Amino acid sequence: MFLLVLITVSTLFSRIGFASNEPMRTYTYKKVGDLEIQANVHGAEEGFSKPTILWIHGGALIVGSRNGPRKDQLAAYLDAGYLLVSIDYRLAPETKIPGIVEDLSDAMTWIAEEGPDLFGADPERLAVIGHSAGGSLLRLRGHRRRLVFQTGPVLPQTGTGS
Repeated sequence: MFLLVLITVSTLFSRIGFASNEPMRTYTYKKVGDLEIQANVHGAEEGFSKPTILWIHGGALIVGSRNGPRKDQLAAYLDAGYLLVSIDYRLAPETKIPGIVEDLSDAMTWIAEEGPDLFGADPERLAVIGHSAGGSLLRLRGHRRRLVFQTGPVLPQTGTGS
């Protein structure tokens, strides 16, 4: 019985898990002292400019990482022609919320300014997805910068967890 459970869990994570066979490159988008804050870029193709999704992980601001996009979600975004940039940000309690929101702002600036040359990001077509705490950070960042939000799905929702 135990072996069967392990196989089932292993199969589940291979189908909807957090790993991917898609090409991915890691960049440092910001340094704070000796700390390099990094981003994973999925789906870049040399010579192509693509609409870009900035993916912000959840985790109650105390856990989580840029390695969190689920395999099925990542595949859906890439199949639809998007580039996905998933970022780390400094975590609480060592970093207070204004510093964490600053990391998000710096990542958005980095994508807009460096992304076109580094990995083909189209800064005129940038969507942002925040999961749980990542969504809260997005709202805080939006209020701070008075961004205009457009609601509605970019892609159909996949993997509702049920």
